[in-house]
Amino acid sequence: MAEFVFARRFLEDLAEWQGNASTRDVHALDAALARVANNPALSGRFPSFYDPARPSYLYRSGAVLIHYRLGAAGEVESLNLFYSRI
Repeated sequence: MAEFVFARRFLEDLAEWQGNASTRDVHALDAALARVANNPALSGRFPSFYDPARPSYLYRSGAVLIHYRLGAAGEVESLNLFYSRI
């Protein structure tokens, strides 16, 4: 299992999202983060092309989109959490 590192922006997005998220959505996000940690190269991810020098990926879980990249060996850095703010 990969070690998680959370970017400040991800934690800010997560705190805002959790204020309006249902318990089911929180559990779905937890499960998605666990899937990424177990296998960062999981099927269903797609490249974000944000920074070609440091490839990152997007992975959808329900109504949220997780943006992450692989850091040092065995490390996954969660960068952003995208969701509808309406």
